[in-house]
Amino acid sequence: MGKQESSSGVSIAFKVIIAVIAIALVSVVGISAKRYYDNRYEGSSYYTQVPVDEDVVLEDLLDAKGNPVEKGYSYSLVGYDSEGQEQLLEFDVRTDNADLLYQPGTYLKVEASPTLVLGEEQIDETDIPAAALERIQGD
Repeated sequence: MGKQESSSGVSIAFKVIIAVIAIALVSVVGISAKRYYDNRYEGSSYYTQVPVDEDVVLEDLLDAKGNPVEKGYSYSLVGYDSEGQEQLLEFDVRTDNADLLYQPGTYLKVEASPTLVLGEEQIDETDIPAAALERIQGD
């Protein structure tokens, strides 16, 4: 008895091998895409304060080539999660209105992934978890 073949002349074993390879490839791509998404778009909350000695004024925001593209302010702040773990938080506020910038002394809650800031909002000091507030006030 010879190998089983389908009507097209390709062995069933070959088709099974191709199917297993295809499933493995789709799985690897799916897992990689999920990790990328989680690392980039799934964030944690961090708490920070704009330093009281920081001069927050409208400035030109630059593109990757150093050309001005719009007005606003670039913030680079150290934030802390609810357990006091530190993360650098860098983001721009794009506006022509200086009143819309976060002023010195302002407390912020920042949603950030390991690779980027997803959003930020002004909060009261009482909204900050104790471990984060202790780190903010200690710095």
